[in-house]
Amino acid sequence: MRQEEKTTAIVTGSGRGIGKETAVLLAKKGVNVVVCSRTDSEVNSVVEEIKKLTSKSNVFGVNCDVGIPSQVNSLIRSTIDKFGSETLDILVNNAGVAFNKKLIDTTEGEWDQTTNTNLKGAFLFCKGGSSSYDCKRIES
Repeated sequence: MRQEEKTTAIVTGSGRGIGKETAVLLAKKGVNVVVCSRTDSEVNSVVEEIKKLTSKSNVFGVNCDVGIPSQVNSLIRSTIDKFGSETLDILVNNAGVAFNKKLIDTTEGEWDQTTNTNLKGAFLFCKGGSSSYDCKRIES
């Protein structure tokens, strides 16, 4: 099977936790997977783990802050270039942050980081990749 004939997925926040497990599961099913995290060491670790677990999938990792439009757009372009497809089939908006403290103790910087990651990041990926997603499958 050629790469462009396979399903392609971007999983944000896939350096650990639920995102990592989602990326691993998709890879085991033969999906082309993009591992995305702000932390290089996490990205590299997950990519290596997937490569060791399965040969069914093509995987690559990208360091990306989901709250920065230029990084999101670059990741989407890189995904399309890497897998030779004009469509992105799966987007898992998993990236998220949380500060376990009272609102009164939360700094404006922490609030900005929370909204940029949890809200703006999902918006940017949906908007940035909307022309690449296979909307026909959603409508049917």
